[in-house]
Amino acid sequence: MTEVELLSLIASGESETVEFKREMDRAERLAKEFVALANGQGGIVLIGVDDDHAVYGVTLQPGYEEWIANVGAQTVDPPLPLTCEEGTVQGKTVLVVHIPRGPHKPHCVREGEHRCTVYIRHGKSSRPATREEIGSLYQEGSVLDFDLSVVPGVALADLKMELIDEYARSKLGISLEELPIDLPQQLTNWKILVEQEGERKVTLTGMLFFGDRPGDFLPQARLWLKRFKGLTTDEWYPGKEVDAPVPRAIEEAMEYIKLYTVVEEVKGLKRVQKAEYIEEVVREALVNAIAHRNYVRRGSRIHISIFDDRIEIRNPGPLPNGVTVENMRYGVQVTRNPNIVRYLQAFGYWEGDGLGVPRMIRFCLENSIREPDFTLVGNDLVVTIYSRRHETPTPMVGKN
Repeated sequence: MTEVELLSLIASGESETVEFKREMDRAERLAKEFVALANGQGGIVLIGVDDDHAVYGVTLQPGYEEWIANVGAQTVDPPLPLTCEEGTVQGKTVLVVHIPRGPHKPHCVREGEHRCTVYIRHGKSSRPATREEIGSLYQEGSVLDFDLSVVPGVALADLKMELIDEYARSKLGISLEELPIDLPQQLTNWKILVEQEGERKVTLTGMLFFGDRPGDFLPQARLWLKRFKGLTTDEWYPGKEVDAPVPRAIEEAMEYIKLYTVVEEVKGLKRVQKAEYIEEVVREALVNAIAHRNYVRRGSRIHISIFDDRIEIRNPGPLPNGVTVENMRYGVQVTRNPNIVRYLQAFGYWEGDGLGVPRMIRFCLENSIREPDFTLVGNDLVVTIYSRRHETPTPMVGKN
């Protein structure tokens, strides 16, 4: 990095992707910062710079590059590929360590023979991850399909057999009574149940699609909709909480949105109603939220906020590895919940071509509507869809 680049980085201060260290620390303390950054978006550690932006410089010993590489290979688990380079600021040497976004999350620091601590970045500091956060990291790292995890306290009786029967008829053309194999085995084949410790238990996917009220066991499965008066969150009409199997939840949410987004126009001597939004665009954004949200976060729900000039769909969970708000516009897609996506496709809500977002943009541009915005707000993705009545509104993220 050039001195100008380093000065700019130092002036900006520490952040979720930048850490300052005044001096070369012991391996475990450095590894804590490396791991926290890797479990996030990756980043840079500047050694020789203090928290107050003062440049002290660092004296580098022979073999320092190998030592840094060994910290990533031996103190971090799974190992991290670290690279470093020397820089000069105000005549002093600064070591720049580049930390990639973790390829196999969660990464942790070996702190003894039988202890390994997971750290995450929180603002400008690094701290141990909570159990829920560790679960999210496992999901990001694709070590497990969280959508096949067991829902505690749920039995087969908590599923609606009528819904499963409808699915069997549509998929196989026969009722459950006509199945050639026993019901528990068929439900296991369909990933509605999973075998665990000699028992068959209901999966998260099974509860989402075939539970009567999934929110009773999975609070994060509920959708929350609210119509605000005007362009801010100051006043609102009665909201709606949707707690239903995914297919019905999508339709209920769409009906609520349609109720509050109809425009009356005068054509000739008649007043006619016209939808403010292209239904396919709104539906795509809603289905994407259900497909890609982070279901580890029990305390958060998908929020749909309707304003006079826009709809905001707030989806809990950072973008999966390899996906950015820029490249998703061109069809880049990583499936966080493959089994949920499979059922969305089976019910006709998912095209499976990876072109959902580009299609949303194209529909809007073809109808002279401002194309949607995709914004990361903390660990949430906010999709803003603009009304056809407002050509160039200023996007505002509602507080839900």
